[in-house]
Amino acid sequence: MEKHILISEKSKAGLPAHYNFPYNATASADIAESINALRGSGHGAKLAVLILTADELSRLEASGEHRPSDSVYFRIIITGAGIHESLSESPLLAKVAHVTSSPFSAAELSFHLKKAFSSMDLEVKLAAERNAYQNTLLDMKQDQEDLINIGRALSIEKDPDHLFRLILMLSKKITGADAGSIYIVEVLPDGEKQLRFKYSHTFSKELPYEEFVMPLNRNSIAGYVAVTGTILNIPDVYMLSKSDPVAFNSSFDHEHNYRSKSMIVIPMRNHLDDIIGVIQLINSKEDDTGNSRMTGNEAFEIVLSTPQDFERKVVPFASRYESLMEAVAGQAAIAIENNRMMKQIQMQFEEFVKASVTAIESRDTATSGHSFRVAEICKQMALAINGEEDGFFKDLRFSDMAIKELEYAALLHDFGKVYIDLAIFQKSKKLFPKEFENLMMRFDYLYRCVELRFLMEENRLLQKARGGIDVSADFDKINADRTSRLGRIREIKATLATLNEPTVTNNDPEDVIRKVHEELDSLDCFDPDGHRIPVITDSERMNLEIRRGSLNPLERKEIESHVVHTYNFVSRIPWPPEYRNIPEIALKHHEKPDGTGYPGGISGETDIPIQARMMAIADVYDALAATDRPYKKSVPLEKTLSILEDEARNNKLDAELVRLFMRHRIYERVDRDSLKTGVV
Repeated sequence: MEKHILISEKSKAGLPAHYNFPYNATASADIAESINALRGSGHGAKLAVLILTADELSRLEASGEHRPSDSVYFRIIITGAGIHESLSESPLLAKVAHVTSSPFSAAELSFHLKKAFSSMDLEVKLAAERNAYQNTLLDMKQDQEDLINIGRALSIEKDPDHLFRLILMLSKKITGADAGSIYIVEVLPDGEKQLRFKYSHTFSKELPYEEFVMPLNRNSIAGYVAVTGTILNIPDVYMLSKSDPVAFNSSFDHEHNYRSKSMIVIPMRNHLDDIIGVIQLINSKEDDTGNSRMTGNEAFEIVLSTPQDFERKVVPFASRYESLMEAVAGQAAIAIENNRMMKQIQMQFEEFVKASVTAIESRDTATSGHSFRVAEICKQMALAINGEEDGFFKDLRFSDMAIKELEYAALLHDFGKVYIDLAIFQKSKKLFPKEFENLMMRFDYLYRCVELRFLMEENRLLQKARGGIDVSADFDKINADRTSRLGRIREIKATLATLNEPTVTNNDPEDVIRKVHEELDSLDCFDPDGHRIPVITDSERMNLEIRRGSLNPLERKEIESHVVHTYNFVSRIPWPPEYRNIPEIALKHHEKPDGTGYPGGISGETDIPIQARMMAIADVYDALAATDRPYKKSVPLEKTLSILEDEARNNKLDAELVRLFMRHRIYERVDRDSLKTGVV
């Protein structure tokens, strides 16, 4: 520390002549100005004894230069006349080392100077201790805040890659490290372990990195820490000796013209105390201005570019970082394990959903892969919306979680069909095969009954002919009548076979069936006991009168009930908050904007979620494009897109979403073959 003596001109009279001052003594016409000059010169603390008169003390008070300072410490010796009682009220009283109205002897002056400097030495020491204690408290407070912030940040990060980057960034920030890497312990199928170099970043130099694996042993610094669980805090890796348990491989430094110096390596332990990885930090940085307090931004502000930078700005990692980084590593390990578990649970749940959907769709091979294709179409539509920069959807964005929610809802949208009679789903014609077979058998029986009746008439005529009666005219009439009636039965049979097909026809099925009934009423069909047999039952008549498709109203209502069954099922699943909309999306995917959908007959954009409107388009498109539905042939792409546009014009589908579907050619983004059996 520099030591100075500042002597005012007026106080010289009270000092011994030819006195040999022990330190740098300077005569000063303006003490306040001299103090200010000391504050602005050089670095470090300066000690000064001010020798002045009482009136000069008053001027010093007025100047304000007596304010406390860490750069200049001073004591005051007051000499000469004019000392009065007001000194007791002076703010500088604590700085006054001695007051005298008599001239100093050399011995007396030496004594008071020595005493004043000794007092300032103690003050500087106490100030340094106080500052060190305050810095320690500030560091502890900052460490606690850092741990809280790190814990909060790590707990909300779900993306594994982002998590590794976040762990390293936060570790570098609190230690001022210039570079760092994360290694993860991996367990191989045979039970052996290896260490994966997972992530790395260097602030001062953009260095490439690629993931690689290395044996889990003590031959590397990271491997040693991963095996032993020991924290390594190395001041300079190039100063390691052969007796040290680790050695530094300098090949990376040589290859990339970098200088690794200080290093701290910390194991990451999970809740079972197993080591799951290692955090390695390199080159703790500190500015070279003498400021002992870190700003917290050293890692991302101080650049190491020259050899001098590495020498002057790189310091050993403080010992307190060992316990601090051990806590950070523990939080990081928990975050990584939680992330792994969440990913595993997510994967298991996703596989369970896919397996369940595959099992359900295996009941009906005709719809195999339908739910997977609908899910993929919905996902692609969501991604297309996210890419819209202007237009109707420019302000709408789907997060990753929202897209996954939509995928799950789409995969499960037909889950309720497990409660529906499979025969109804596989009903390819208006009558079930057995029903149609029975109907045809009844017509065959009717045919034989009519044929038998005419044979009986022929036998009656034969008996008359044997009695000598001419029956030729009657025979011709009966033969013509038989030919007509049996031909008509064959025509009706063919008509009913045609009517059984689920095609749209210009002929009114009800009118056709009514006319057939009127004809059949004149044709008697009896069982062997003589009871009249109805050729067409009421149930068959109801089914054959279906105008479109193959389902009668009761069957269609049962099919439509699958959305309610789906809703009841998925509502019982305890979805996390980010998936809470799945039941509603699945329930409403058959609702239509004009209110003609089911099950609620609701309408409008506000009542039908956009995800359900997207799914409606995907569902209709895949149903039209399907190549293996038993009740219909695949509709050509051009015709399918035309139907979607017609449905949009008629307010059966969301027009804006249909336009998006067309504009982005979503139908070309789905590989129907790969999704045939639910492979995503």
